[in-house]
Amino acid sequence: MKKGLSFVLVLAFALSCVAAVSAEPVAKFYGYDWLRYDYQVYGGSYAVTPKSNNTFSIPRTYLRYKVADDAAGYEGNLTIDINNVNGGEVVVAGKGGSVDWASWVKNASVDFKKIPLLGDIDALIRVGQQNVYFGSIDTWQYPVIEKALEDKNGVVSSADQGISLIGKIPAGFGAYEVAVYNGTGYKTTAYDASQNITDKAYDASLLITPLAGIYVRGSYLHKLTNGIGAVTANYDATAAVLGGASGPIEGFVEYLVSDAAKNYVAGSKSGVAVGVSGYIGVKITDAISLHLRMDSYNPDTRAKNDEVNTYIAGANLKLTDATVLQINYQLDANKYPGHGSGDNNLTNNNQFMTQLVWSW
Repeated sequence: MKKGLSFVLVLAFALSCVAAVSAEPVAKFYGYDWLRYDYQVYGGSYAVTPKSNNTFSIPRTYLRYKVADDAAGYEGNLTIDINNVNGGEVVVAGKGGSVDWASWVKNASVDFKKIPLLGDIDALIRVGQQNVYFGSIDTWQYPVIEKALEDKNGVVSSADQGISLIGKIPAGFGAYEVAVYNGTGYKTTAYDASQNITDKAYDASLLITPLAGIYVRGSYLHKLTNGIGAVTANYDATAAVLGGASGPIEGFVEYLVSDAAKNYVAGSKSGVAVGVSGYIGVKITDAISLHLRMDSYNPDTRAKNDEVNTYIAGANLKLTDATVLQINYQLDANKYPGHGSGDNNLTNNNQFMTQLVWSW
């Protein structure tokens, strides 16, 4: 009886010590919405009948929940991404089916910040669904409405399930990320019976800040897209970003290359895509900023006449602490019109977009 009572007392003492050391976890619920009006005009000299459409939509709602306990050394994040797109969001690529309001778990991860040795070098382990650390896709803050170059063209997914090592270089000289993912993106389950993919995606990024206000980032991603017993089809993507900020001006230039072996066709397709993106933003006042971006993307370096140039001009107006009005004009222009089919045969796609970003 005494031994049992002693055990209970020791256990109670231990638990009270843990409670004393660990501060109360801090929880936060927050998010934002994109409230958009989009007027598009497809047309050009090769279009038999130019067409247009205009849409009010809420293309993104982020519901976010964060729980952090600094004393215990962890932080958990959950983000629900709710899409509303014209025509409905495709649920399963290539298999049909769409819904008007599709919900996805964009982020569901836990950071472990006090792992022995890693904590001493300012590094942490992140487990779960998280960003894909590549090029500008995970750092793009949407100063213009369009997605980052690699996201817009499907080179990599913006999030995936896996585990990563994230750290900072001493003395503020940069940061790095090394990650292993399923390689299927955040809108697809880890296992696909039709693919039988046994390998994972491997990702590494290194950011160097040699001088104050200037940074260079290099990223590499590799995965397999083959089934068991099939010929291996490697997929490799590389990005290099040079950027910086000085006073009210900031910008970057990104060079992107992807190589999909499964897309290679002898004599006609290389399977290699190349893209360049340049962005510059100028803060006029605390409430007004101007933004320019230009992309050039060639989805296959051997296939003929498939390059697309994108030009974006925008102004952002801070209306309140919780709302920003974005006004954008975007032109997606085929470099060689008249050589494709359907919309690809048109000279251009003009988009006039007004978006209210409401943060809460």
